[in-house]
Amino acid sequence: MKNFVQRAIQKIDQLDTNQIIEILKSQSSDLEMLESVLESIQDGVILTDERKIVHYANSRCRTLIPMARMRNYEGMALSRVIEDEHVLRYIMLALKGKHQDEENEFTFQKGTKLQTIAVTVYSYMNSSERMRSSFVVMFSDVTEHNANEARLRRSENLASMTTMAAGVAHEIKNPLAAMGIHLQLLKKAFERKETLTLADADRYLTVLEEEISRLNSIVVDFLFAVRPMDTRLRLAQMTKTLEDICSFVEPELEEHRVHLIKDFASSLPRLEYDEHLLKQAVLNLIKNAMNAMEGGGKLILQTRLDGDQVVLKIQDTGIGMDEETQQKIFEPYFTTKATGTGLGLTVVYKIMKEHKGDITVQSKLGEGTVFILTFPVPKSERLALKWETEAEVHYES
Repeated sequence: MKNFVQRAIQKIDQLDTNQIIEILKSQSSDLEMLESVLESIQDGVILTDERKIVHYANSRCRTLIPMARMRNYEGMALSRVIEDEHVLRYIMLALKGKHQDEENEFTFQKGTKLQTIAVTVYSYMNSSERMRSSFVVMFSDVTEHNANEARLRRSENLASMTTMAAGVAHEIKNPLAAMGIHLQLLKKAFERKETLTLADADRYLTVLEEEISRLNSIVVDFLFAVRPMDTRLRLAQMTKTLEDICSFVEPELEEHRVHLIKDFASSLPRLEYDEHLLKQAVLNLIKNAMNAMEGGGKLILQTRLDGDQVVLKIQDTGIGMDEETQQKIFEPYFTTKATGTGLGLTVVYKIMKEHKGDITVQSKLGEGTVFILTFPVPKSERLALKWETEAEVHYES
């Protein structure tokens, strides 16, 4: 239809009055159909040009955000149409392409309830007006979506806490039992001798001290796993942090006959991360990999830029894991080691979530394991990458 109209415009001087009327009727019908579609959707839609003049606004907009009370907004300045200063500021920044670090959700009081509206701005080039920019501003009610996400997080947290509570109970039971047995033995020794020297009681007291220390360790690990982390994000180059980790751990890897291979991308955007927590997570995974290669092997650390994410892979040639183990390794208190709390990978998972990232695992028995950590590239760095790429393309052309 668009190509047909363009051809008709090019040949307008060859058309008679009736043909022009038919084209206008066809266009009018198409516009009515498009307007009906826009009126029927649940989102608010505003069409505006680069001068911030409104060309169209569907009626749904009025129910979502504060707007001027009038029947028709066509031809009016956007600043006169939208009454909420925060929403207007976000849209104005978006029209200039400066909204990357701005929050796009806004909450309004609607009666006794709060309603959260997400604002999205799209741009397109209008070829019929000498390549002038036009914009679509959309308002979406995300109240229920956010509520569902919050409920899901609460359910996940509750399930995690239930699992951890069961794990703590299981872990505490053994040292308590050992302490109970040795207290009974100590009591019987008193009954037999009526008095005991420190040498006589030392073997019982030693066990009691060891089990108290074990209980303390369990509680400390549990509190670390459940408490909110004191995360201090800083914009920095992850490669330098990884180099520091490798320098620290390489002597121990060599002692265990593990060959470390570093395959870091030559150029990566800066990331927002807590250096202390990142080192803790990576060292935990390296230690696990080392323990999985008792006879030696290869450990590969690799980084790559994948779209808007930086991917860190930690790969070993160890004993690997079966499917069932892979599904459980991030669960609290799950461990395949004879010693260990089973909280190491739970903490790593939590650290990645604190960085708005993710961690997954791929493994095969007898072949090895690879942990894949993904970190989001900050919006400011994405923009810098975009500018850099565009500059390279312009230079090459």
